[in-house]
Amino acid sequence: GTAVLAQRQAAGRVRASEQQSGVPVRMPREEHHLTLLACVAGEEPAFVLLYLNAGQNCIHLLAVPGQLAVPFSDGEASLADCYAAAGPARCLQGLGAVFDLPEDAHYLAASPETLDALCAGYGSWRVGFSGALSPAELARFEQSGVGDWDAASAHAFLRELDAALAPETAAAARAAVWDAFFRQNLDLLPAALPEALRSESGALLTDLTAPDLLTLEDTLEFLANGGAAVESAVLPGRYDRRSGFYLPDEGADEA
Repeated sequence: GTAVLAQRQAAGRVRASEQQSGVPVRMPREEHHLTLLACVAGEEPAFVLLYLNAGQNCIHLLAVPGQLAVPFSDGEASLADCYAAAGPARCLQGLGAVFDLPEDAHYLAASPETLDALCAGYGSWRVGFSGALSPAELARFEQSGVGDWDAASAHAFLRELDAALAPETAAAARAAVWDAFFRQNLDLLPAALPEALRSESGALLTDLTAPDLLTLEDTLEFLANGGAAVESAVLPGRYDRRSGFYLPDEGADEA
């Protein structure tokens, strides 16, 4: 009891010293959040919706199958076809018609080569696929439950899964890759990611502005300092083989 009391008294003296020093303690503000639709370009583009919120100290990742049906022209199109016809801005608009997105949501699209350049400073990271793929599927693709991946090798593997497995299964594997990346590189992201986006800006399709990147930098710093919780999921829904569309479940907004 004496030891605990002494620790509390010491902590109180430190807090009082900090207050008397007049050094302000930085706290996240309302603007320190970002919703971003990340698109990996290609013949079969891939999509992950990111939600970063420093006030809630959380990072949410939602893998969205490219077969998701979204309003397009006078009918419907898959999110992937929407991207091919009109680009990432139209994809964000179509996604916003399926479920509610913040008005200040942004988009960012990069080719696999540019994505590899953005991730070059992180090396490889450990990804566990056991929660996304069945033992039979792991054996089919000659994979163990856990392995080391970089951006290029992960993209190539995910492309294999997109061509061979159900959309929700491939999306679950994609969520596992992004989840592992953010968990294992969170401390590096505040300094490295915004700067990488600036250096590769000529190769990106995005509506992120210079002030947005500053907000992203501050938001990531708060999240890293707070050891933010990282959560990932797949947009709830089912794949309709007849139409070729992935149809979201009711209540998908809650994901």
